[in-house]
Amino acid sequence: MRTPHVPHRPARAFTLIELLVVIAIIAVLIALLLPAVQAAREAARRAQCVNNLKQIGLAMHNYMDVNGSFPMADSYGRTLDGKLQRQHFGQFLGMTQFYEAGNIANSFNFSVMAYIAPNSTTHGFAVSILWCPSDAGVVGLRFPGSAGNGWDDSPIPMTYTSYAGNMGPLYYQSARTDVPQDLCNRNAGIFYHMGIPPELTTGCRMPAVTIASITDGTSNTFLAGEHSYGRIAAGAADEDERFGPNWWTSGLLGDTNISTLFPPNFFKAFDAQSKATGPFPDGRMFTNTANSFHPGGCNFAFCDGSVRFIKNSIQSWNPWSLQFTNRRTAYSGPNGAPPPYGVYQSLSTRNGGEVVSSDAY
Repeated sequence: MRTPHVPHRPARAFTLIELLVVIAIIAVLIALLLPAVQAAREAARRAQCVNNLKQIGLAMHNYMDVNGSFPMADSYGRTLDGKLQRQHFGQFLGMTQFYEAGNIANSFNFSVMAYIAPNSTTHGFAVSILWCPSDAGVVGLRFPGSAGNGWDDSPIPMTYTSYAGNMGPLYYQSARTDVPQDLCNRNAGIFYHMGIPPELTTGCRMPAVTIASITDGTSNTFLAGEHSYGRIAAGAADEDERFGPNWWTSGLLGDTNISTLFPPNFFKAFDAQSKATGPFPDGRMFTNTANSFHPGGCNFAFCDGSVRFIKNSIQSWNPWSLQFTNRRTAYSGPNGAPPPYGVYQSLSTRNGGEVVSSDAY
């Protein structure tokens, strides 16, 4: 007996409406997934940034164990003919042998100043521990150098840093021979210019900072924080502005040192306002202020070796109330003296006597 033939039914295709619904569902899923992926990536970058700052803090403590103090931010150096030149190397170059960069330390002639031909090679070495992964513009960047960069007009190649040392709330330029010693003594951070050499008769003489001089407590004092190259370079109008800030070997305010006069990420863009000097004797307001690409704040290393995230909303004084007259005159405020420190400023002083609870930040 023959089996009845069942006619084959062709597969039913999606209608246009059904296809559009499927596409819409996929789009919604992707929209929900992307922020999670981006958040996970940023969390990983932030964790690497924290690790970098921990390594920097450890290197600085190892430097102190050997030398008895934290490294200096800047100093006078000598040219090849023996003349004094005020801009020398900063703390990140000074401590290279303590973060597994001994080859860089060995390439540098510490008996002559940094920015002349014999030391030009050192500045172009890449130091990845100084790069925050979120600061993508700094990773692998190398300025090849051009004639006129050095104090002897030699080309100086350069790589850059995402981090900077703590110079405290107010900056008094101890490199100048016309600045009174009393004002230089008000530099309350961990790093500053070491002042004048013995043969100069006027100007400030500054001791290096030791653990004993951090009387506020190492767990309540900033050591270093974020100072992203990419945010500054994003608004650069020319090559000088793009390649000028954040030199990793420099010890100047605005390169590898920052002030807490303005709270973190106070300036959102490198615009006309932030390019101004403002209440600083040197540098620009943007380049002298902590900033990062992390949402909501910046990572800071403390003098005890810990690293904590400091929010943009941390309590701060009003920076616009500060009045700067000239290098030889103390900062003032609306009623004469500067306003009281906020929590942020208090965390940047080594010996201010402030009591700051950890729940304040």
